[in-house]
Order: sequence, then structure tokens, then C-alpha cells
Amino acid sequence: MEVNCISEGASEPFIPGGHIASGWTTGDTGDAEYIQDPLIPDFSSKPYEIYCGDARETIRRLKAGGTQFDCVVTSPPYFNQRMYGDDPREIGRESGNGGVDSFISNLVSIFRKIPVRPWASLWVNLGDKRSANGALMGVPSLFVVAMQDAGFFLKDDVVWAKEVVPVGGRSIGHCQVEPAPGRLNGNGWEPFFRFVADPKRAWSDTSAVRIPRDDDHFFHQGTGTPIEQHRYSTAMECVTSLEGRNLSNVWFVGNSREGNGHFAAYPKELVERPIAMTCPEYLVEDGGEIKPRVRIVEPTEYSEGPGRGKRAMGQYSLAEPKVGDGQLTPEEQKQEEKRIENLREKSGRMDFARGYTPRYPKPKGWTLMDNPVVGPGIVFDPFGGNGTTGHVAVLLGRRFVGIDLYQDNAERMKGRCERAYASLRTERGVN
Repeated sequence: MEVNCISEGASEPFIPGGHIASGWTTGDTGDAEYIQDPLIPDFSSKPYEIYCGDARETIRRLKAGGTQFDCVVTSPPYFNQRMYGDDPREIGRESGNGGVDSFISNLVSIFRKIPVRPWASLWVNLGDKRSANGALMGVPSLFVVAMQDAGFFLKDDVVWAKEVVPVGGRSIGHCQVEPAPGRLNGNGWEPFFRFVADPKRAWSDTSAVRIPRDDDHFFHQGTGTPIEQHRYSTAMECVTSLEGRNLSNVWFVGNSREGNGHFAAYPKELVERPIAMTCPEYLVEDGGEIKPRVRIVEPTEYSEGPGRGKRAMGQYSLAEPKVGDGQLTPEEQKQEEKRIENLREKSGRMDFARGYTPRYPKPKGWTLMDNPVVGPGIVFDPFGGNGTTGHVAVLLGRRFVGIDLYQDNAERMKGRCERAYASLRTERGVN
């Protein structure tokens, strides 16, 4: 299986795709820099392009070719956790007194150079590292601060929960065993950060990742007829409802079983939601500009059914102060007012005796429906590894560009994208 192999300063063509052009690009300093063989992903016959090479060099050449990405989803190598090969350019190998700082600086530098559209989101899964004395180094927290210093905004902070232990003591899920005296197993969760360049312009479709409502309490207003709920995509393992409740930021997802030689693969269920929610399904041309379609929703009243009247009537917000036989002292009066305030806050709506009318976001279509479609959004993974991001992106009808430093990983990534594209074509009835 052949992939596009990128060598630093290379001028030879790449097989089987990835157009080559020659031109100038402007660096961060404003100086014009000549780039040999800028890269242009070839989506003419397939929705993905895979490159084998150094992320920094490949990104530089993709940018020179004019490529812009709509969403980045990646899990870079963790700091000093494992070696994937013998290439000295491998991220995560930084050593010496400034090893962690160098690692974070290198990551931030790479992410800053990725050419993205103004509405793009950048999702990064990054685990921590312990020092020689067993103390956590706080790598994810340091990374977030460095990204913010570089001009990124932290839009979402997701907890990827691998193993959860309820009060009953029987764990749900499984994480890697970590026998260490005097501390807890630190492998039960990892952070998954979402950064954006502009919080006001960042594109999202939260309807795509909403979770189903309780069918016993979701009826058309004034009737006993249940409201039908629709999944965003049957290609997703994560169950969704376009009419559902807003998704929280703690996701219980097990470890990947599809490493196939790659020892740090994250599961496809983990990246389904970021891609569905933050990579546009449709890019259209509008007045000479490329814009994403935005889902239109209409807040629609619904009935929660019989037995829910207390909430609608303000069970807590209608609470009245208790009055004793004698007049309350100022201190007692203050405590009673605090008690009533706390009860009213329990309603979560602060309606203060006004009846609450539940509403759900009813999908009504998309903006810019009459504009010509340019194509789906492009997902990018500069540390493609096992190809999980590409596999999910293609299954969900997006385009994908992936990079990995090692050819075995790049070929594995390409194979998963090929299989995902075959499944997508079968689902859509395309020969």
C-alpha cells in the first residue's frame, strides 16, 4: 500500500495523489518564503489524503498549497511516554531540564501553524506524565495555558472517563492497571480539550450530539402522543437525538481495541462527537466566499406528561417562608430567607412562581440552502497514528487529511480510511 511520503525539502512527486504546485507563502513574521512543491490534497476520487512525513514540514507545504481545515482532532504523542520509531523528529522525545517546556512549545508551534478557517475547532487529547519522584507534572494544564498564551480560546474541557467507580465499589469500564504505593491509579480518565481561534465565530451543531430524552415524558403539547426522536447518524456508535437534551462534558468511553500495533490509539467513539459537532457537513459558496451551513432550530413547547405538574407549577419556587408563633429575630429571618432562596434555586429556572413551559430544539433545516455546495468540511489530524480520526471523519461524510511520521502508521491510516469510504458508499447505495 502506497502513501504520500514527504521528506524535508523534497521535490519529487507523491503517489498516489496530492497535487503539486509551486508558489510563495507568507510566514508568521510577514516575510515571503519560497516553498518547494506546495501540497494540495486530491479529493477528486476519494474524500481523504494521507501523508507520511514530519508534521511541521507537511503542514508548511499544505498551507503553501492553500488548504484550510474546518476541524482538527488529534492525540499527539505524550511527553516521554513511549517511542514509536527511531526518527529524531518525533514529538514527545524532548529531554533535559527543559524537556516539558520544549515539548509543549513544539506542540503549540505546530498547532499555531495549521491553516484553519475562522470557524474551526481544535480538539486535543493529551495525557499527563509523572516525574521520577512519582508526582504529576501537570502537562495538560501547562499545555492549556501555553495555548491560551498563543491566542487560542478553551471552548470545551471534556473528561474522557475510562473507568468509573460508583459508591457501591463495583467499577464500570476498565483502565490500565497502575500498581503504585501511596497513590491512586491515575489512568481512569484523560482530558480532551477543544480550542477555537474566535469563540463568536466557532461553528458548532450541538443538535448532532444531543442525548435522547425520556420517552415517558416527551409528548406533543396538549396530547399524549410521543415526539419522535431522530438520530444524527446511524454510523455513530454514540446514540444521539436531534431533539434531545444538551450533552454534558463527561464522556464514559472505554479504551480502543483497534490499536493493531499502535499502542496509544484512542477509541472511535471518543472522536465521533467532536467531528459531528464541530466539522460542518456542508460548505457552500456565497458571494465569492466559502461559508458553512448552519442548522436552524425552533424552540418548541412540549408536554412532560402526567405526574410532572409539580415542576410546571413551581414546586420549589412557590415555597413560602415558615412563620412561627412569635416574631422571628433578624438572624432567624435572614436564615429563613436563605432557606427559601435555596429552595427556589433547586428548580434550576428561578421562575419565582411563574409556570415553566418546557421546550426542545426542533430542527427546521439549514441556512444557505440555495447556495451551491462546495463539499463537506475537512478534518485534519497531524498525528494520525492508527487512523481513528480519519476512519470516523470519512464514515460521517467529511473529508480528511492525516499525517504520520512513520510509514507503517500512514499505511494503516490509509487502510482504515479506505474501509470507511467503502462502508459509506455502501450505505449511500453508490457503486
